[in-house]
Amino acid sequence: MYDFYSIMKSNIVPNKFEVDDLLFVEYKCPLDQDTIEIWSRYDYIVYILSGKKTWSTKESQWLVKKGEALYVKKGASIIKQSFKEEFCMLGIFFSDHIIKSSLNDEIKKIPIRNMDEADTFVVEPLEMGVELETFFQSLLGYFHNTNKPLNSMLQLKAKELMLSLANSKDNLKIASYLKHVVINKLPSLPNIMEANFYYNLNLDQLAKLCNRSKSSFKRDFKNHYNSSPGKWILERRLKKAAEHLKLNTDSVSQIAYDCGFESAAHFSRAFKAKYNTTPSSFRKID
Repeated sequence: MYDFYSIMKSNIVPNKFEVDDLLFVEYKCPLDQDTIEIWSRYDYIVYILSGKKTWSTKESQWLVKKGEALYVKKGASIIKQSFKEEFCMLGIFFSDHIIKSSLNDEIKKIPIRNMDEADTFVVEPLEMGVELETFFQSLLGYFHNTNKPLNSMLQLKAKELMLSLANSKDNLKIASYLKHVVINKLPSLPNIMEANFYYNLNLDQLAKLCNRSKSSFKRDFKNHYNSSPGKWILERRLKKAAEHLKLNTDSVSQIAYDCGFESAAHFSRAFKAKYNTTPSSFRKID
C-alpha cells in the first residue's frame, strides 16, 4: 500500500510547498499501475487540473474530472487511473492541528448544522462555487510564480480554505466534519476503524490515523472493544464477508479481496474456523 502523503513529499513531486504539517502540491502522476491502494495520515483535498481519476473505497467510488475536487479523510482508499489523457492535480494535505488552528477562533461564530453523515463519510465531492474556484486558481498561481511564497502566506491560504469550507452552504457535510474536528480532542477511534478495517494497515499506521501513540492506541482500543486490533479486524472482516455472501453474487475470491483478505485460501480457512462451514456452503444456507 502506497503512503500517498509521503509520495507527495518526496522528490517524485518537484512542485510543492511545505510548512510543518501542511503540504501543497502540483502533481502529475508518474505511477504506471491502473489501480493502486493508498493511505494518508492527513486529510487532503484534490482539485483536478487535467485528466480524470477515480477514488474508491471497497463499497463506493467517485470519478473526478477537470475542474472538480474531492475531500478525502485520513485513511485508506483506492485510486483507479485513466491513461487516455495527462493527469494533473492540485493537492492540499493538512493535519487536524491545521484545521483546529484555522477555525478555533471562528467556529462558534459560524452556524454549522450537525450531520450524522459527517462522522462516517470517507470521500466527499466538493461543490465548486465561485469562491472555491477562485481559491484554487489563486493557489495555482503560486506554482507558476518564480518567487516561492512565504510560509505565512501558505498558512493564510490554508486558513482561507478551512474558513470557506466551514462557512459553505453547499458543503454542509464537510463543514459539520470540520466542526467535529475542532471541538473534539482526538479523532473517533471506532469511526476510523470502521472505515479502514478492509485495508492492510499496520498498528503504527492505524495509530497515526487516530492521532495517538502506538501504546495509547492499543490501550484505547482495548478499552473500547475489549479486544486486540488484530483480532477485532479479523472478526470484522469475517462479519462483512458473511453479509456479502448472503447479499450479492460475487465470487468467493472477489468477496475475500473486498473484505481485506490476502488470498481466497486464507479467507476460507478463517471463515470455516469461525462459522464451521465453507463460504460456498454458508451462501447456500437459508
